[in-house]
Amino acid sequence: MRVIARYDLFFIVLYALLIPVVGVLVFCMTGRTVILPLLLLLEALYLMLALRKPWQRRQGLRMSFPGEGREFLLSRSAYFHGLDEAGRMRFERDVRLFLVDVLISGIGGRPLSWQTRLLIAAGAAAMLHGRPDWEPPLVDGVTIYPGMSFDRNYQVKKGNIAGQAPAGGPMLLAEGSLMQGFADTEDGFNVLIHELAHFFDREARKSGLKLRLRSGTVNWAETIAREWERHNHGTSILPAYAAQNEAEFFAVASEMFFENPRPLHDAHPELFEILREFYQQDPRQVLVKNLRGN
Repeated sequence: MRVIARYDLFFIVLYALLIPVVGVLVFCMTGRTVILPLLLLLEALYLMLALRKPWQRRQGLRMSFPGEGREFLLSRSAYFHGLDEAGRMRFERDVRLFLVDVLISGIGGRPLSWQTRLLIAAGAAAMLHGRPDWEPPLVDGVTIYPGMSFDRNYQVKKGNIAGQAPAGGPMLLAEGSLMQGFADTEDGFNVLIHELAHFFDREARKSGLKLRLRSGTVNWAETIAREWERHNHGTSILPAYAAQNEAEFFAVASEMFFENPRPLHDAHPELFEILREFYQQDPRQVLVKNLRGN
């Protein structure tokens, strides 16, 4: 993540230059001197709004990363644990930016622990580590339910839903399942990764993302649909839920990609290549077997 995404910076500069150009043209056409102070006011208001988010991010980066936060991540995030010092510094930076940007709230205003907030940010930071120009696509934030699950009527501690990624609205997570996903770092199950993968998938489809594979440049949506259709779900090491549709296939595969990538690569190298290109990283180079090792 960046303080100002390159795409945003381009348009901030473009409109900051366009406003005075248009204003001067209007002044030349009308000769009205009142245009000039209005032009200055409009430019100031635009810059204030356009730079508010970068300013908030810069303020967030001035906050030191708490020592207990780093120790907690070292014990709960195999990804963070496997990074070198430079990688950890960038990871911590992304965590702070995520926590500045994304609203994380408990259902009904229920208070949340800093550990819960930190794990959510850490999961996002891992998925974004290879894509520094991407932003977490969570404009509506994250809502946390107590317990291990909720039902289709969003009743807490009922049903068997551990998380949801609605097309409109916040990402929904059951706090117990979130914690469990980070407790066992090699089981291939992580509800945060699964649900956030759905948001990334939708953004990629919307933008018409292209991947550069060994076979050439391909369209993201067509590639993942084709891979799902040709995948032998009966013999796959992926859980059976991956057979539901291409979206669930990608989300389930993303869980294993970030939690237990070596078996995924060995069993399904073509799928692994697609995920590696999508996330622009290879977690095999980061993850260590013994989380409590060096």
